[in-house]
Amino acid sequence: MFKNFGWIVEAKLNAGELENFKAVMNSQVERAKTEPGTLNYQYYMSDDGDIMVYERFRDLEASHIHIQNWDDHAERWIAAATPTRMVHLGDLPKELTDKHAALSPLLLKPLGGFAK
Repeated sequence: MFKNFGWIVEAKLNAGELENFKAVMNSQVERAKTEPGTLNYQYYMSDDGDIMVYERFRDLEASHIHIQNWDDHAERWIAAATPTRMVHLGDLPKELTDKHAALSPLLLKPLGGFAK
C-alpha cells in the first residue's frame, strides 16, 4: 500500500527577497539530497511571488531527520518569504494536521528540486 509522508508549504515572497529565497532554497535542496529518506523536495513560484514547497519522505522517521535541515535554514527562509499555509501528507499526528488548512490551487512555475 502506498504511504505518503511529507507536507506542502505555501508562502508569499517578501519584497526584494527573490535572490535570498532562491539561495536558501537551493541550500536546502542540496542538503536534502544527502538525506537518504527524502524522496522529493521541490519548490515552485508564480510571477506574483506565491510559493509552494513540496516535500515527501520515505517514512515518518525520515521526515523528522529532514526537520533538522529546516531548523538550520529557518531564520533565512522566513526572512525571505512568509509562510501562509501548510498541508501535511500521510499518517502524521492529528494534532499537527488539525493546525493546517488545505492548500488552494495556484499558478506556479518550477524553480528547483529533485525526486528520487
